[in-house]
Amino acid sequence: MSETFTFLKNNINQPIICTDCEKEFIDRQNSKESLQDFLKIDVGLTDFGVQIWCQRHQQNVCHFDFEGIRLKADFRCLKQKKYN
Repeated sequence: MSETFTFLKNNINQPIICTDCEKEFIDRQNSKESLQDFLKIDVGLTDFGVQIWCQRHQQNVCHFDFEGIRLKADFRCLKQKKYN
């Protein structure tokens, strides 16, 4: 893959999660489910920036306020080829 598209891969190294979900997940006995599968998070654009919302607890996790600055965004989706 071209170096110009590496930023479109999953490069998350510090996930942003709901603190209440994190506490509940740690207290759970079922360790077969991953934290990623346990979370019910919505991420989307607002009038001011980007919000991360916890559906499980109906609360804000984080809101990025761009203070009127227009940032570049890339909504292209790179799909991996399936090999038979």
